[in-house]
Amino acid sequence: MEEFIMTVAIRYQTRNGNTKAFAEQISTVAGVPAESVETPVTETDLLFFGGGTYFMKPDSSASAFMKGLDASKVKKIALFTTSGGPEMVSDKALTKIANQKGIEIVGHFHQVMGGKGMKLLGSHGGKLKPEQIELVKQFAKEMLTK
Repeated sequence: MEEFIMTVAIRYQTRNGNTKAFAEQISTVAGVPAESVETPVTETDLLFFGGGTYFMKPDSSASAFMKGLDASKVKKIALFTTSGGPEMVSDKALTKIANQKGIEIVGHFHQVMGGKGMKLLGSHGGKLKPEQIELVKQFAKEMLTK
């Protein structure tokens, strides 16, 4: 009997470090590097893709990355998004793009980065609380079993 080995990739878009910090935590669970959207995806069974929500929309580079994905090379996506408030619009916009391409979204992790750890206007964030680290690692483990 042949064993199936799932290929995994992690890509993220970030303006101030918050989404990158989550991508790096997913990387520790998945055992593959977290890379920016500037790094193309060749072929993968599961793509962890993350981006921030800015003024109720995903960053244009996150949308462009999703639009550039090839459904014959990416089988499933696990989304992770961050925002300064309870905006869940970004995941809907990214999910719509994936659906139009025929790529299945198998899960979504969203984290509001209010208070400490959230930075605005280009300053550096990325300071995760222990409970945030545990939640995103739990998400990663769950997605790796789907």
